[in-house]
Amino acid sequence: MITDRFNKRVLLYITVWVLITLIHLYIAASRPGAVMAQALSEAVVMNLVFALIGVGLWFLIKINDHEKTSAAGMVMRLAAGSTVSISLWMGVSMLLLNNLPWSSPEYIRHLEDTMVIRVITGLLLFGIMVTVFYLLISNENLKEHRSREQMLQSMLHETEIAMLRSQIKPHFLFNALNSISSLTITNPARAQEMVVNLSEFMRYSFSFSDNSMSSLDRELYHLRLYLEIEKVRFGGRLEVIENIEAGTGLWPMPPMILQPLVENAVKHGVYDTPGKSEVILSTSRSDRGLEVAVTNTYDSAYPGKRGTGTGLSNVMKRMRIQYGMPDLVHIIKGEETFTVTLKFPAYAAHKSIDN
Repeated sequence: MITDRFNKRVLLYITVWVLITLIHLYIAASRPGAVMAQALSEAVVMNLVFALIGVGLWFLIKINDHEKTSAAGMVMRLAAGSTVSISLWMGVSMLLLNNLPWSSPEYIRHLEDTMVIRVITGLLLFGIMVTVFYLLISNENLKEHRSREQMLQSMLHETEIAMLRSQIKPHFLFNALNSISSLTITNPARAQEMVVNLSEFMRYSFSFSDNSMSSLDRELYHLRLYLEIEKVRFGGRLEVIENIEAGTGLWPMPPMILQPLVENAVKHGVYDTPGKSEVILSTSRSDRGLEVAVTNTYDSAYPGKRGTGTGLSNVMKRMRIQYGMPDLVHIIKGEETFTVTLKFPAYAAHKSIDN
């Protein structure tokens, strides 16, 4: 890609100087008493020398850190550069033109008489050339800065996602191990069943890279593993209801995005309520995207324990980072129910799912 861009610039540079040479040839040949050989030599020599000087100017400007140069320093460099460039251009050009076989005293006198206009023209070409060079280099620097910013943002994105997921896993594991611990003496068979389910669930949670996507079906399958672990402990006190709209199972979503919500629903529903509690999973699809709601019932007469809010906070941060949009997490607290709804935008419906 860099080679193609370089080749295009070289071709454009040559084309521009060919056009300038043709214009110069037309003006020189239109002079009364002009000799075509002299006019052609003048146009080719003077513009070829200037074009070669321009190549040198490009590399000098390219290696110069003009972003750190003061305005006064820039003016001094341009003044010195223009003086050296024009002097070199006129000196080399005149030396070559004076020694051509078809040069005549009259033609040499003509070159000397038009020296001032040639210098002015050279200064204009120098100014245009340097301006274009600086614009090209500034554009390259801007693209490079943007590329670095995007790379840094991507690295920050991946790091933050990894940090948020690393906070979720130990949180869940701590709760699950507590549940298993309580059954190792009273009901070893149930404890073994929980260990198997926990093993499969944790294998799933570690199987995704930070930028990969799961699907609603896969999330629901492993949520059921988690809920089976909790059902072993709470038995009939925990009832799970699923209202999943047909055709939404393949919708892509970040892995383990629902698990903290279900964990909170169990914690604040069954854990903090002496009677029976329900956890309801439901989905609805519209033109704007997919909504997934996690609802739990609770007994308002029992305030329960206040949590740290890590799970819900992490879900909100992950949704904002993943989709770059606010207000994708809605919370509704009723007298007997607590609902958290995640909105997955329609534009993300075709994201690739990690297998």
